Amino acid sequence: MQPAAAGLGAGSFVVPVITCIVAFAVVIGLIFLSRYGLKFLEPYLLRGRQTPNLAVMESVAVDQRRRVSVIRYGQRKGLILTGGGNDVFMGWVEETDTPPPAPTPATSPHMPDRPSFLMQKRSPKR
Repeated sequence: MQPAAAGLGAGSFVVPVITCIVAFAVVIGLIFLSRYGLKFLEPYLLRGRQTPNLAVMESVAVDQRRRVSVIRYGQRKGLILTGGGNDVFMGWVEETDTPPPAPTPATSPHMPDRPSFLMQKRSPKR
């Protein structure tokens, strides 16, 4: 007759399950606590990264990869083109009191009524 196998009772199944449930609860609790901890530490972490002299004022997508951005450095504004193969600083923007009037199609002298390919005379086909 063989002795009863040790460790095959109900207690050997319950203890690992309870251990897994407690460990899972501890991990979830730590995740929620870290959320509140980061809210508390955020002002201290961001204090070294504040740059009052440099800011992105506006940004417009040129195409899927490139963007044109207006940046402010102190009292000056500049234009940069980012994305693509490299980034390019396009220059400083001159400040004016009043914006220039936008050209309308009726008053613009260099905009024809029809596209240029329609205005060209075609030679007859041979």
